[in-house]
Order: sequence, then C-alpha cells, then structure tokens
Amino acid sequence: MWKRGRRLGRGSYGVVSLVESNHEGGGFDHHLPSVMAVKSAEISKAHSIQKEKELLQRFEGCPYIISCFGDDFTIEDGVELYNILLEFASGGSLADRIRERSGDQGLNEYEVRRYTHSVLKGLSYIHMHGYVHCDIKPHNILLVGDWSSTSSLIPRLKRDEEIAKIADFGLAKKVVGNGKKKGQRGKPPWKCGPNSEICNLLFRISFTEELPEIPKKGVSKEAEDFLKKCLVRDPKSRWTAHMLLDHPFVSSIEERYGICKKRKRREDIDEEQQQASISGSETTFGMQHVYQRYWGKKRILAMSYSGEAIPLGLL
Repeated sequence: MWKRGRRLGRGSYGVVSLVESNHEGGGFDHHLPSVMAVKSAEISKAHSIQKEKELLQRFEGCPYIISCFGDDFTIEDGVELYNILLEFASGGSLADRIRERSGDQGLNEYEVRRYTHSVLKGLSYIHMHGYVHCDIKPHNILLVGDWSSTSSLIPRLKRDEEIAKIADFGLAKKVVGNGKKKGQRGKPPWKCGPNSEICNLLFRISFTEELPEIPKKGVSKEAEDFLKKCLVRDPKSRWTAHMLLDHPFVSSIEERYGICKKRKRREDIDEEQQQASISGSETTFGMQHVYQRYWGKKRILAMSYSGEAIPLGLL
C-alpha cells in the first residue's frame, strides 16, 4: 500500500517518515496522495497517536488542520508498529521557516498575518468542537503545499502558495461543560528546583500580573493591538480565536483555501446571542469583546521575532 522513505523527524510519541503510495497490487487506494507522511509508534506506546488519529478524523472538515488518511499496522524489523497516514508538509514546519530567517530580519509582517490567519481558523474550528490543542508552537504548525498549483511530486512552492496547518494533537483535551479541560490531576508537569529558570517563569505566569513585552521595533499598530487582545489575563475579557479573526491584523487576508465545514450547535447559538447583548468599552479597532474560555491565539507574531513559543495558557 505504501513504502517508507527517509525519516522526517522524531517526537515524544512517534517517528515521522516520508512515504510513497505503492501503485502496484490490488490493495492500493487510488484516493491516497502519491506522497504522504507516516507517524509510527510501537503498539505498546501508540495510545497517543491513536488518540491523535481519532481527533484528526473528527476535524477533517477544516482545511487548516493537517489531514489524516487512515491508519494501519506493520511489522518492521520484528517490531509491530501502529501507523497513521498524514498529509505531507512540503514546506516543513513554521519553526523551520523561522530558523531559516534567523540571520535575517525574521518573517515579514505579511507572512505573519497569513500564518496567523490560518492558525486562528484552525483553532476556532477545534474550539467549536469542544477541544483545546494545548501544544500550539512553531514546530506543530506545518506549511503544506497547494497541490492544485503544480503537478510536481514534491513541489517547490512560492511562499504565498503554502497553507499553515495545525498538527500534533497528542496533548489535546476535551473541554467539559464547566469550561475546564477533561483530564487527570496530579504532579506538576515539569520537575524543576525552586531556583531554576523554568520554575521562575511559571511562577511569573501564574501569580503575577506581568505580561510579555510586545516588540516595538518593526511592529505595526495593528499587530501591537492584536497582541494586546491576545494577552489579556482576564479570561472573560480575552478575545477568542473566533473574535480575533475579525481583527484588522488578519481580517484583510484573502480566504483562498476554503472554509471549515461548520455544523451549527446549540453552544454556538447561545454564544452568538450572548455576544449580541454585550456592551463594552471602545478600543482602537472596535468594540471590546468579552466572554472567553480559552487563551486564544497569542503566540505566532511573538514567535516570529524570538523563534520560541511563549508558554502561556492553553490553545
């Protein structure tokens, strides 16, 4: 059905490889792309990617989330593996793109607007279905080629022909009715001493009113206002991913790649009715929205300058 090629990377929960569909034999599915990525893990360690496959199929209506083409089992070198077949990102990850520009001026603002718009579309769809991703960072944003624009097997694309898509749902959580993520409570996720840098950072995030400094140099007023909306500490006043799509920083981006297939749910209707009745203070770019359960999108612009994710909140 498919042939494993070179390794593309290794994550916490599996190894990702390039694969080609095998056109020989009766088992070939002609609906599969010629080139894909496969994420593999030993059967005994495959729980996370099995969960990821289920979520990707749940989100398959959105063109801003990486596509999953199915799963299967293989035995390689005597080891039984569970595999999920994924859309191949010919442009690599957003982290790769930022790294390429590390000696230059970073991503230009138009690129940041485009990538942010795509990520917000994907996040809005995920949140609409009652989930939070919990691991949004440049490494998990993949740049996928627009295959309709070329006949090449692995196209070399112009930057404006790439679509930023959300990937890696191994840490995603279901949000229950009270707005809390569904999961176990236990020990702190990081083992660190009281004097370590990460412990100090987490304390500042959790127990102070301090906010990350917004870059001033080379940042437009729209970008600065966008980041301020993302970094509001009060979750009732912080803008949602859906609200941020109407901000001037991203609202001017052309909708080139279709829309997510949205099913109207009771929760959406209730939220729309609640937002319609809200009044608030005026801001630079319109009305101050409220009602927010999620941290929303607050990282991509800052990451384009620092090359690192800001570990704040849940996305």
